Amino acid sequence: MRTIQLLILLCLMALLSGAQTSTTAITSGATLRRLVDVSAPDSSWKSDVGFSNTVISKNLPNAIITRGPYLQLGSQTAITVRWRTDVPTIGRVTYGLSVSSLTGTVSETASTTEHELRLTNLTPDQQYFYSVGTNTTILEQGINNYFLTAPPTDTKRKIRIASFGDCGNNFVDNNQTKVRDGFLAYRGTTLTDLWMLIGDNSYDGADDQFQVNFFNPYKDNLLKNTMLYAVPGNHDYNNSSSDAAVHGVGNPNVAYFSIFSLPTNTTTNTEEWYSFDYGPVHFVMLDGYGTRNVGGTEKRFYEDSLNHPQAQWLKADLAATTQKWKIVYLHFPPYSKGGHDSDVEGGLIAIRSNINPILERFGVDLVLTGHSHGYERSYPIHDQYGPMPAANTLSNYRFPGDESSGKYDGTSNSCAYKNTSEKKKQGTVYVVAGSAGALTPVLPATIHTVMATDYSLKGKGGSFYMEVEDNRFDARFLQTTPTSSFSITDQFTIMKDVDIVQNLTLTAGQSATLTASFISDYVWSSPGPTSFTGSSRTVVVSPTTSQTFVVKDSKQCIQDVFVVQVCSGPLFSVKAGNWDDPTVWSCNRVPISTDHVQVKHNIVVPANLQAHALKVEFDSGQKLTYGTNARLILSQ
Repeated sequence: MRTIQLLILLCLMALLSGAQTSTTAITSGATLRRLVDVSAPDSSWKSDVGFSNTVISKNLPNAIITRGPYLQLGSQTAITVRWRTDVPTIGRVTYGLSVSSLTGTVSETASTTEHELRLTNLTPDQQYFYSVGTNTTILEQGINNYFLTAPPTDTKRKIRIASFGDCGNNFVDNNQTKVRDGFLAYRGTTLTDLWMLIGDNSYDGADDQFQVNFFNPYKDNLLKNTMLYAVPGNHDYNNSSSDAAVHGVGNPNVAYFSIFSLPTNTTTNTEEWYSFDYGPVHFVMLDGYGTRNVGGTEKRFYEDSLNHPQAQWLKADLAATTQKWKIVYLHFPPYSKGGHDSDVEGGLIAIRSNINPILERFGVDLVLTGHSHGYERSYPIHDQYGPMPAANTLSNYRFPGDESSGKYDGTSNSCAYKNTSEKKKQGTVYVVAGSAGALTPVLPATIHTVMATDYSLKGKGGSFYMEVEDNRFDARFLQTTPTSSFSITDQFTIMKDVDIVQNLTLTAGQSATLTASFISDYVWSSPGPTSFTGSSRTVVVSPTTSQTFVVKDSKQCIQDVFVVQVCSGPLFSVKAGNWDDPTVWSCNRVPISTDHVQVKHNIVVPANLQAHALKVEFDSGQKLTYGTNARLILSQ
């Protein structure tokens, strides 16, 4: 018997020895990763992206990636990369401007399975490629491992944002997979700046359920190359009121706060609610299920909008922001006639009554919600804080011009919605987009009267996509199709600070550059004595007489007017004031040495100013008053 056992032991040792000397190992499934031996110096690393679905290693390392990598806490100059390995390792991230030139390196100081490395001193608005691994091994690298740093807040380029609501299950009709693949088909090779989760990111709050329902479905596509932010839903809190009262990291039933690295707001030192800026957009991320002890009772923030710390923070945060666009994420919808009825459920009623007034008075443009597993989208509305209004009273809750579909596609009554950058009540769009995973295909036929969409979209799966380009906002619902592609079944556009009227004054022979306030197509004309046409956003005009120029979009929805006054003859004062104030003079400019000036009002030449003119005439009783060391030089 001992001889047989010895023979078996020798055979096992031989098998193990053979496995350790194998030059190539290939695995599949959840552990599929590229592994490249990097015992040679960094300069000898090679990345064969043609084998991105194969694990290659000279000596198969002990560690494999079991979660991620995924991207967190992005800013203009920094980003956090997270991933998990099956055994403790000292993690390392290398990064650079191309997949074949990763020149930057950040390493951990101790072994762990939960890897979280911060990359700093990055260039704003830049695409970087990266690898993750250890000090001796690359565990993942390829053309799909990249990230974008945030652009400056005054950027004019297009910001692209994908939003997935209730994405944490695939139980009905493979909807999670179809929505994911439909979005990937839509975006193609276009880079996405932000991936935003609207809550119920897993339908069980435990870590292992997040692995199955969230990390595995998205590991090979969105997670590794799109900056991720999230708000929690009731299922992220394990749908448990007792778990909702346990905050932050440490509750095994609520893995959300351990899984995600989110901004920590400085006033309450919590990741439960937070805000951040990206380009011209201020994002406000709210927690609608977690509770705080207020006056001895556990309350959600919409239950006490005066004393709850989240409500207090929300008001201060919106008051402080100066960003052009304000977008709020909250899992629970104040308006819905889907799987949840906002006229029946107390939490939804309280949000509408207590939180909507805060959002609207600070000029929030969009509130993005989930919870109801379908798609609904409102008109820009205000002051609708009670039960669903009758259709014939809807005008009480819309400003003039906000009754269109907003689709801006040339169809009847589809002009874009318009507002301004002012922080005031001017109409807020409320969107329910809770069908990126969970789906309720059959829903009540009732349509909430504030909604611009109809019943056909209520039970449809899809994702919500936005583009912000300076003062233009475009949104689309990317409804999934049976072939895992997409169909745009709703869209709307908002424009800020358009329909301007501008007055300019030119001297004869002078040119002016006119720029349309809006981003669209352009049809220029002039009803004045000289015909004029143009089709670009900016034109240069040189009128010889006073003339008005008009630019419209081809859909006849937006119009800017430029009234140009052409000055000729003497320059004369139009009011009393200082010589160096251009508004004092008829051509809206300060006189120069070639001007014939007529003083029709009392004018002051300020101290130490050297004024110029060719000739000066005075109306009866009018005079110049000189400050200390002031002079008027008449040129011959």
